[in-house]
Amino acid sequence: MNKILVIGAHYDDAELGVGGAMAKWVNEKKEVFKITLSDNVTTFSQKNLYVEHKKSKQESANACKVLGVKEISNFPVQVCTELEFQKKQMQLIEKIIIENCIDTVVFHNLFDVQQDHVHASTISYVAGRYCKNLLMYQSNKYILPMDFYPRFFVDVTEFINLKKEALNCYSTEHNRNNQLFSSTISQNKTWGYQCRMDEADTYAEAFQVMKLSS
Repeated sequence: MNKILVIGAHYDDAELGVGGAMAKWVNEKKEVFKITLSDNVTTFSQKNLYVEHKKSKQESANACKVLGVKEISNFPVQVCTELEFQKKQMQLIEKIIIENCIDTVVFHNLFDVQQDHVHASTISYVAGRYCKNLLMYQSNKYILPMDFYPRFFVDVTEFINLKKEALNCYSTEHNRNNQLFSSTISQNKTWGYQCRMDEADTYAEAFQVMKLSS
């Protein structure tokens, strides 16, 4: 894994699911790219959620700067909650993969609840089908129709504070009920403990493997 592309349906998905690993990979002198597939615009009056595209895009740029990630910010996005498999968008990702010699694509769990996540997953693995490594992450902690059962873990203990800093680049609208970010870090701590039960205060990010060649 030397050139890695992380794909999210929404601007904060990559940081939620892969923020620590992205920081670690960058520290290991690997090239890490990020693409977001939707405009992230959210209007959910019942929950007082109002997310703007321009603001989210700037927050994503700030988060990528914290992590050292190369964001492909000029990628054409679809409308949030209306994301679907589009051949044109998939082929643009495929072109980016080929031009940048990407060997690893990291994307949403295929069996997610949120519809944008599911379609983003399909777009991602089709575009990356020739890559050596395909890994799936879970960004939001929904109860899923099929268990997220990770068997590939990245120790992010040394980079958990960078992940927190990147998440804090996003406004409170992204931190659902002021709990999403903290519950995500708690899950990382749980995975860290499960991986290294003989040590305290370890953190890990977890992935399901679709393909792993190196």
